[in-house]
This record gives sequence, structure tokens and C-alpha cells, in this order.
Amino acid sequence: MSMPQSSLSPLPPGSGFGTCRTLMASFQTRTSGFAARLRDLLRTRTPNPEGLQRQPAPANAEADLPFLQAYFANIVELSEDAIISIDAHSRICLFNKGAEAIFGYQAAEMLGRPLDALIPPRFVASHRENVTRFAASADALRSMNERTTVAGVRKDGTEFPAEATISKFTVKGQTVMSVRLRDITRRKQAEAGLHRLAVLVESSDDAITGLGLDGAIVTWNGGAGRLYGYAAPEVVGRPFALLVQPDGHAELSRLFERVLRGEHVVNYETVGWTKAGAGVDVSLSVSPIKDSGGAITGISVIGRDITQRKRLEAQVKQAQKMEAVGTLAGGIAHDFNNLLGIIAGDAELAAVRIPNASPAQDHLRDLLAAVQRAKELVRQILTFSHPTHSERRPVALQTVVDEVKHLLRASLPSTIDFRQFTDAAPAVILADPTQIHQVLLNLCTNAEHAMRPRGGVVDLQLRTVDLDADFAWSHPPLRPGPHVKLTIRDTGHGMPHDVQARIFEPFFTTKPPGEGTGLGLAVVHGIVTGHGGAITVESAPGRGTRFDLYFPRCDEIAAAPPAVQAPLRGQGEHLLLVDDEAALVRLWTVALTDLGYRVTAHTSSRAALEAFRETPDAFDLVITDRTMPQMTGEALAQEILRLRPRLPIILCTGNVPVAPGARTRPLGVSATLLKPVSRLDLSLAIQRLLAERATPWSYR
Repeated sequence: MSMPQSSLSPLPPGSGFGTCRTLMASFQTRTSGFAARLRDLLRTRTPNPEGLQRQPAPANAEADLPFLQAYFANIVELSEDAIISIDAHSRICLFNKGAEAIFGYQAAEMLGRPLDALIPPRFVASHRENVTRFAASADALRSMNERTTVAGVRKDGTEFPAEATISKFTVKGQTVMSVRLRDITRRKQAEAGLHRLAVLVESSDDAITGLGLDGAIVTWNGGAGRLYGYAAPEVVGRPFALLVQPDGHAELSRLFERVLRGEHVVNYETVGWTKAGAGVDVSLSVSPIKDSGGAITGISVIGRDITQRKRLEAQVKQAQKMEAVGTLAGGIAHDFNNLLGIIAGDAELAAVRIPNASPAQDHLRDLLAAVQRAKELVRQILTFSHPTHSERRPVALQTVVDEVKHLLRASLPSTIDFRQFTDAAPAVILADPTQIHQVLLNLCTNAEHAMRPRGGVVDLQLRTVDLDADFAWSHPPLRPGPHVKLTIRDTGHGMPHDVQARIFEPFFTTKPPGEGTGLGLAVVHGIVTGHGGAITVESAPGRGTRFDLYFPRCDEIAAAPPAVQAPLRGQGEHLLLVDDEAALVRLWTVALTDLGYRVTAHTSSRAALEAFRETPDAFDLVITDRTMPQMTGEALAQEILRLRPRLPIILCTGNVPVAPGARTRPLGVSATLLKPVSRLDLSLAIQRLLAERATPWSYR
């Protein structure tokens, strides 16, 4: 029976296409048995399949064959998939509309051509082998459910991925193979996009988790594993609250309720909880997950570790607090030190004039001791006001440790045991030894307080370390490279976390009233960072406290401390004394006169300059305050040095500790002294400069 008319491309004559005709004849025979059943089925279906040519069903099975042939021909022709048949010679004998749309060829262009034209050249050889093997196999029909991913090539030369199912018929000794092929380019593109997205999500440093409506974890990326320490199998199916510290669960529940109402919550900061049971500062962005219809189906949580940011914010806040106190200190220290200078000067003069056996000497000694304590208090405040203004030289840190330990053994109770551990490598740093001495005294004294009343052990460990970039970056102002690490560890009562967070704040103290100023650790922090170092603390209640101090290592050799020159009396040298505080001028005039000097004093810097201009060669040395109205001490020094370039000048400052040579050396100032200045310190400075003046070259 001949094939009825349809939209299928006509079969051109040729021996190969006879096989396809034989296939159609066999198809007629195969369909005759179920024609009646299919006819009944079609009659019961009300809607007509879109695009199919529907004909009235004949009354008998024989008459059904043309109808069925037309029906199935329409199915083949209108399929969006490519349906291609080849004969035993691998020539195309069927090429439907779907094939035309996918490959870009018209059926007339492809009928009779080998299938190789539709295959990328690099796959042609393997394709031929597969066809030959499949044709020779014992399988009469390969299952249509067996899909294979292949590559096709369009008329314009572009390649595309496809999914193919292959069937084989043997009819009257002739083999016909049919391929049903579906273009899966969009699906592959979607899969590639999903893969890229999955890779991005998995490689993200952020913790990205997907939750169900009940808050249980559904998806878990690598960033979440790195942040919280769990592998995916350990947390999938468990509540997200597992990852938040216990006291944050209630707030988390309220947060999820807002999200399930459609809100997006960005940068919600909380404390995460790791597998190891440690807290970690995290910022969460929480959003609802919606389906295509807009219904909420889950919750997306993106967490970011902000521990480093919090640490830096705390450091900035700490620096701002210290800067504020430093500004305050700079404003009041000048006047306060002037007052201390008056008190100390009067006490020293009184002590000189009162007999040693007088009971008043004890009161004067107490008064001078109180002045010294007040002076040290102001010095501590000024340390973090201008921490870099100090004279530094190579210092063997071991020497300072030994000095402090020796001093403390004599003053601390016998219940305190000092142990020392030291590297063989030299631990030399560029530092102000007095300030480092102060750091160790403060830390060791705090350790002793923490171990009262039972006593305990203080370990002092000194070693050299190489700091990597990560550690240095997280502990400014450190830089990568060799450092000296000093550890002070005690066995005291320790500190809770909230106290640790505040111990470096100025005026913060946990000691009872009258036992502490709250400046000790603030000064320690200022000194250490001012030396380019850093300090860290570890502590817990009942477990003691450990401080680690890091200083940049110095390759120079530490010099021996200079010998102290005994004070000498003057030989009638003429001194110009300038200070805006009249009481100090009177005191220093008397004190310097008693030491054998001639003194010309002024409370006005401008008046002093005029007097100097009148007789510039009359003076052997100038002593001037730094902070004065009308003209500062530095400006006065510049004017004087224009007239006498090599005249020695002592600059006294009451608010900013300036190291000799650090700032004033370019101005020609020979020495600086921090108020209140004692008679001993002033006389030593004068004698040293006058001795230098006696060299062959002249100041004049």
C-alpha cells in the first residue's frame, strides 16, 4: 500500500530510499492489528491535537491504515524534535520540520546525503564506528528512553549540544535507523550558569546558607564551613540557631519572623557560635526566598566575619580616647607643672636653709616626695599625649628586665615568685630605657595586685620572633619581620572579657578607690605603640593573665649607660632666665644665685629679647620656658641664635616632653627639661653645657 499524502518531504527514487518505502509497508502491516483500538481512542477524545490533520475515521481496520499513516506522519512532521532516518548506506531518507528548524537545512537539501554533514568533523570517524557497530548488533530496537548527549553542527557551521535517542528496524533484510534529536543548547547554558553560580557560592568567603521555612539548614557553602567549622553533613537539617550564641536565639527568632513577612534585613550584627564553642563577630544579611509565583519558600542567610573590623574599630576608638586625654593633658600640664615647680622649689630652698636636725626636714621630704609622685602622674598622661617624643637608643631588653626584677624583689612580698626564660639570641630594641622600665614596672605591679593575698608566680619570657604579614596587619603599627617578644604571665584571678576590652582605657580601673589612677595600662599601651610595637592580652577568670609585648628588633649593639656627672657650682657665669610665671622666676633666681651664678630674669619673652639685643655678649647661657604669651621659647631661641649662633640654650617645657635632638636641635636649642625641674637636674644641665662651651671654638 502506498503512503498517503502528507507534509513529509517526498522520497526521491533510489535503492536506498526503497528501504524507507519497505519500512512504511511494514508499518502498515504492524498497525493493522491495533487500528480499530486507536480509532476508538481518537473518537473518544474531544479536542483535536494542535496542528494535526484530522480525518474522519473509517469504519474498518483496512480502511484505517491510510488514516493512521497520515496521523503518524503528521506527528513526525510537526514534532519540534529533529527526527532523521538513514538507510543501510547511512544516507538520510527522512528529515522532518524539526530537523529543518534545528539544523537550518531544508529537507530537499539533505535527503540522500550522508549523515556526516550534521556531525562536527572531529566526531565523524567515531560516529561511523558507532553506526556500524549498532547496525551489526543483535538489538532489533534500541529503547527510546535511552538518551545520549551528542554534538551537532548547523548549516552555518555553529555547533550545539543535543540529546539523541536511536532506534533500529530490520525490514525484509534492510536496516533502517532513526534518530530523534533535541537541541539542548538552552538547557546546557542554564546548567553552565547554575554551575558558575554554584562555584561562586562555594568559593565565596562569605557564609551562604539556605534555610527552610522552619529555620533548618538546607544548603551550606564552603565559606560557611570555614567560618563556623562545620562540614555540610554535620549541619544540614539542623536549626540555624546552632550557629548563634545562646543568648542571641530569641532575637534571631524575631529576625526570621520579619523575613518571613517579606522583609530584607541587611548587616545584622551578632555573635556567631563555632563548632569549637568560640564566639565570632558576624554580620548577617537575611532575605526571603520566593518561588516564581512570589510565595516565600525559604530564607537566605549570608554571614560575614567582621572580627577584624571590630578589632580595628576598637583600636580606633581606643586611639581616639587616648588622643582626647592627651589633648586635655597638653592643655593643663603646663600650668600644673608650674604649680608643682613652685611647690618643689620652695621646699628645696627651705630644706637648704633649715638645719638638718630640724623636725621640719621630715615634712619637707614628704612634700618633695608628693611633688615627685604628682610629676610622674603628669608624665604618664603626657606619655600618650606625645608618645614619640623621647630619646631612644639601642637597649638590651634583658638588662631592663634584670633591673626591674631586682627592684621588685626588694619591694614585693615573698609570696611572689619571679621566673625568667630567655632566648639565646640578643634582644635589642631601639627605645627609651626609662619608658620601657616604666612599662615593666606597671605590668609586674599589676600582676602582684592580681595575686593578692595568696601570692603566685610571675613568668617573664624574652625571645625573638619573625612576624608574618597577617599578624602584623592585624596588630598595628607592627610590620612584618624580626621582633622581640616580651611575655609577662601571672597566676592571678584573671579578668572577664568585658574588663579586658577596657583595660587600656585612660582612668579605667577595677581597684578600690585610692589604690589606682587607671592610667598604668593606658600609659603602657601608649609607650609600646609609640615604640612601633603592639601589646596583646589573654585572660580568663581563675586562669591568670598574660601580656605579650612586641617591639621591632634593632640590629645595633646596645651601648653602656652613660656615667652621671656630679653637679658642680657655678663660677659667676651670667644666665638669662625667662619664664612667664613670676613665682618660678623668683625661685630659680634664688636657687641659681645660691649655686654661684649671676642671673638676669624676665617674665616677658619680648622684654628678655630686648635686653639680650642691648648686650648680646653679656650672657653665657639662656634658660627659657617653652610656652609663653607674646613669643614662645622656641621663637625666642631663634632670635637669640641669630645674634649669638652658638650660645647654649635650655628649653623648659611643662606640657610636651621633647627629647634632646628630636625636635629642637634644628633650632639650635642645646637641651630640654620637663617641668617641674629640680635644682639637681637644672644644675647638671647647666654644667654640662658650660663644659662644652669651654671647647676651643667659641660660642661668640
